[in-house]
Amino acid sequence: MASILRLALIADIQYADCDDGSDFSGLEKRRFRNSLKVLQDAVTCFNDHDVDAIVQLGDIIDGCNAKLGASESAMSTVLKVFGDSTSKVRYDLVGNHELYNMNRELLSLAGLNFLSETGKSYRSVHFGDTWELIFLDPYETALIGLRPDDPNFLEAEQMMNSLNPNVGVEGADWFQGLSEDMHRFVPFNGAVSNEQLTWLYDVLNKAAAEERKALVFTHIPVYGPATKPQTIVWNSDDLLRVLHTFRETVIAVFAGHDHSGGYAVDPAGVHHVTMASPLLANVGSDCFAVLECHEGWAQFLSKGRVCVESNTNGVGKEYNELLLAKGADNQPLIQAQT
Repeated sequence: MASILRLALIADIQYADCDDGSDFSGLEKRRFRNSLKVLQDAVTCFNDHDVDAIVQLGDIIDGCNAKLGASESAMSTVLKVFGDSTSKVRYDLVGNHELYNMNRELLSLAGLNFLSETGKSYRSVHFGDTWELIFLDPYETALIGLRPDDPNFLEAEQMMNSLNPNVGVEGADWFQGLSEDMHRFVPFNGAVSNEQLTWLYDVLNKAAAEERKALVFTHIPVYGPATKPQTIVWNSDDLLRVLHTFRETVIAVFAGHDHSGGYAVDPAGVHHVTMASPLLANVGSDCFAVLECHEGWAQFLSKGRVCVESNTNGVGKEYNELLLAKGADNQPLIQAQT
């Protein structure tokens, strides 16, 4: 029997050394300091499970650090905790909050491991003999983290002018007058480039030819039913088209960004797991996961309320575990919290 490979997963730590706050709606309580305690407990758990690698799905520190002048110190604090892991392999993704704190060229200097050997912000790696791990950059085309003269910034600016003119109006409600399926076109999301889409096709084509299964990681969710309308990659339809071309190869897509999390299976049988944020975890509770990768299938083991019914603001039923295999029917097991 093939040995089990284990991945540690955590998303949206968003640490800051500041008092608790809330999101712009006032509905989401954010416990900035407690998120570091959740991470400390996560690393202990990951060590106990003897994980082979850690995947940090983006938003490692909160954007408020930029206003506090604490971007570098907050990053150093979080990375020091990760340094206690017995697994020295960590894959970082780029989220919007990293880009609120630093321009792209500073992220790797600050200690994030997100660049390929050729300097690209997306990459794939073999995980054992039978798995392909694919890390996407959904902010390659974006309004954040890029210089104003960068071609990818200019493309994003043109998209916003065309698809959501509210963004260019000071004080405007970004979502006013937009149909729900257009809510993704806001500045805290972004898109993958055509070059990245071509690369993804080639990676999956090779994985299929060599009979490896693929796990895809992205900060921004790709599939609407696994998240909220406001937290989807701008060109999600293009991404899904590539993923569905290799529906027998792609097992699951993991994302963060939507702090309350979600889960859904798309028409091609691909599982989409949106992980909840430690920011929302109650003091003393967990919010991370261990992924056990077997030959051709995987098992997502929740630690705390890390996978909750989609679009329930985090109070829906939770999934204790997920069987990630073609045809698997996962149902939430625990009743909504009161």
